[in-house]
Formats: sequence, structure tokens, C-alpha cells
Amino acid sequence: MRLIAYLSGLVIKSFGISLMIRSHLGTGSWDGFYVGMSNRFGLTVGSWLIVIGIFLILLNSFLTSSKPDFFSLITVFILGFCIDFWLGLLNHWGVNPDNPVQQVLVFWAGLLFTTFGMSTYVQARFALTPVDQFMYALHQRFGFSLMVSKTIGEVIALAFAIVLEGPVGLGTVIFTFLCGPLIQFFIPMIERLMFG
Repeated sequence: MRLIAYLSGLVIKSFGISLMIRSHLGTGSWDGFYVGMSNRFGLTVGSWLIVIGIFLILLNSFLTSSKPDFFSLITVFILGFCIDFWLGLLNHWGVNPDNPVQQVLVFWAGLLFTTFGMSTYVQARFALTPVDQFMYALHQRFGFSLMVSKTIGEVIALAFAIVLEGPVGLGTVIFTFLCGPLIQFFIPMIERLMFG
């Protein structure tokens, strides 16, 4: 059951991220970073998620003076592949909202799918994403609280996303403030559904 939660959660999360990207209203900071890298330097969004994920795995290892957690590579490869798959499929389906109502609907659908997927895969308690590990690495190395560590990571990613002209907008602000509460809302529901 844990494996099902892990895999299905990553697939659902990647679908939600892809919807937010297609909404053109903004995405999470890290996803905006990946899109900005893709637009500026080529390669797919999923490929940049994998490349930056590998860099973060090595950085986290350095910060914590421990061996790289290569198990989390599985997570980034699944997410990277699935995001490219969903973006291609959404493009094939013609999901490219060009009026505010459609953009809002696609964004909110993306936000709900993303947070539901995140709530599902964390239940499996398998490998964390390199981004989540980065939060713990900053906490361990510098003694920051987890909230401060998370904020530092988000601000760094947001700065890169802005410089690279990634999809940063009102949706980014909404995602930043509602992601945590929505995950907290979904987790008890998923626990009941999947684990009784």
C-alpha cells in the first residue's frame, strides 16, 4: 500500500504541476525555476528538475557531511518523466487557456492535484525530494528552524525563477500560502482512504 501511495502521489503531483504551468498564472518557486531554465537554455522542464535534483542531492550531502541519498533520485526521475509526459499530453489536448476564467480554473485544478499528490506520496514515507531534503540540510547545518529553512529554499528558487523569467505571478503567491494548509487538509482524508 505504501508503494501505491508513493507512485500514485508522484503521478498526481506531476499532473497538478503541469496544469499550473499551463495556466500561465504562476507556479511554485521551484517549478518556476525549472520552467525558466527550460525556456532559457533548452531541455525539457522535467530534465531540469532531474538535473537540479541531482545537484541538490550532492549539495545536501555536503551540508550534512553524509553520503548522498541516491534513493531520492528515484523520486526526481519519476517526477521529471511524468511532468514531461503530462505537459506533452496537455499540449496535445489543446489545454492552453487564453482567457482569465479558463486560466483560473486550470490553475486551481493544478493546485488541488499538486497538494493532493504531495499529501499522498508523503504518506508512503519513502525518499523525500531533494528540495525537501535541502530544508532539513539547512536546518541541520546552520540550526535554522524548519520554517526558516523552507523559506530560504523557496526564496532562492524564486529569485532564480524571476531572473530566468519563469512563470512567476499571482499563482505563485497563492501556491506559497495555500500549499501547506491544503496538504494538512488532505492528509487525514488520505490516511483514512489508504490505511484505514
